[in-house]
Amino acid sequence: MRNAKISRRGYLSFLADVLIAVIAILVAIPALGYVLTPLRRSSRAKSGETPFSDAGLLADYPAGQWRLVTLEIVQEDGWRKTRVRHSVWVRRLEASPVASAPGEGAGGITVLSAICPHLGCPVNWHPDQSQFICPCHGGVFSSDGRHSSGPPPRNMDPLEFEIREGRLWIRWEDFKIGVAERIPVTV
Repeated sequence: MRNAKISRRGYLSFLADVLIAVIAILVAIPALGYVLTPLRRSSRAKSGETPFSDAGLLADYPAGQWRLVTLEIVQEDGWRKTRVRHSVWVRRLEASPVASAPGEGAGGITVLSAICPHLGCPVNWHPDQSQFICPCHGGVFSSDGRHSSGPPPRNMDPLEFEIREGRLWIRWEDFKIGVAERIPVTV
């Protein structure tokens, strides 16, 4: 065993080094969290789907009528959060507990995207004619969203939804326009 004497200067130098190391660790941990959190969040977003958006109470939708609903979706890209609004058409039938067509579900709810599958124009409901009409190029869709005439290559796009505790929750999804197949795209 060596009898090592530590000088006062050596002892203070050692304490200063320890103090600097502790301060560096305390600064590095939050800095690494700040840098790495968006990477972890974006990898979760790529693996998952768009979250559902609350579209209000189911009882607020009149039976047998189409209603235009605006969804507000928060998109996260790294540190930047943006709010985007999308419109959808929602109809509640009198009683239809089982899904019978795409976009229909429990309670006879039908949710359709308000975007024309031809070139992406907004589709309007005309109750006097009982049909959806795209004002851009004259696309016509029946009252259930099926393509009737005009240039659109497919039916209106149904959207996924859930009913939770008497509220309607809708998952927005963008689809490729101008093609006959429903191809989901990420924006």
